Amino acid sequence: MLYNLHHLYYLPQFLPVIREMEKRDRFDLYFSAVIDKGRIDHQLIKQAVAAIPGTFIDAKSEKARQKEILARNFDVTVFGKSGHADEYCSANTLAVLLYHGIGVKSCYYTDYNPRINVRYVEGPYRFDELKRRGISTELVVTGFPKLDPLFESENGAAISSELNLDPNKATILYAPTFYPSSIEVLGESIGELTADYNLVVKLHYFSWLLKKYRHQKDLFQKLSRKYSHVHLLPVEKYSIIPFFKPADILLTEASSVAFEFLATGKPVVISDSCHLRKKHRIFYRQFQKNRLDTEIQQLLNFAYHFDNVFQLPVILKTAIKEKSDYKNRTADLPEKFLGILDGKAGQRIVDDLIERLK
Repeated sequence: MLYNLHHLYYLPQFLPVIREMEKRDRFDLYFSAVIDKGRIDHQLIKQAVAAIPGTFIDAKSEKARQKEILARNFDVTVFGKSGHADEYCSANTLAVLLYHGIGVKSCYYTDYNPRINVRYVEGPYRFDELKRRGISTELVVTGFPKLDPLFESENGAAISSELNLDPNKATILYAPTFYPSSIEVLGESIGELTADYNLVVKLHYFSWLLKKYRHQKDLFQKLSRKYSHVHLLPVEKYSIIPFFKPADILLTEASSVAFEFLATGKPVVISDSCHLRKKHRIFYRQFQKNRLDTEIQQLLNFAYHFDNVFQLPVILKTAIKEKSDYKNRTADLPEKFLGILDGKAGQRIVDDLIERLK
């Protein structure tokens, strides 16, 4: 059984399935990471999976890694995206897609490789949309395994203590994407505008790794030194899910995490103002068409929205004040977008795989 990882941020989606396989004691687990330029991503993945019982497949080059994977003729290979899946699967390998996100980008639908045998889908909305768009891969609705840890007994107190959060302040979890992002719009002002809160910042992985986005990481390193209420999570904290528990509110843009946070019943605040490169401002409609799923963007009406940085303090106060009403108002949405929320999505996936391997 091979988990083929393109990026470290795919791992939180895989881990609940991996943990369930460990319990069953009937799988030999292997891991491998795409060998990226400079091997930064590769090394971080290798370090992260070192604590998991299993074997890491390494190589001197991506071509050599591919050759080694094919030579092992795995029974099952799990992918976080399907591009080039056919190049890493032997003829008899069961190719599984456990897609890494549930956000607003069109790649959720366009990332389609017919070599994939089965795709595990989080909920009924995506199942119906994939069918409507002509995806012929077998689809199985299981829930979203990345969210399984939310249903473990930890209540978030340990994280609050670790981050030294002020218990007298509400906590904002700020989870911006790398592009198009609200980071450049909010800038240093976010420090002053959130002074009455704890601000926990979970940057996208690419804000740390890619040179053209590292200014985002630099900004929050500076702010976390300047303001005691600003807490920047290090790149090694690759899963955002543990930080859902101590958070009272999520601040983000139109991204996967807005839908994931629905599982908590707590308010989501979305910045509609994001930085765009000049060419994308000029050809905005083409940018939308190529990059974004405009249909699902329209479904983000469950969140509080703002398009001016100075509106943020009022929006945050309103969202905190209306917390109970918000939970009631959005009660039917988690099942629609996330499927069954019981901490057992990983278990359902493993059950299905065992049946297929009989």
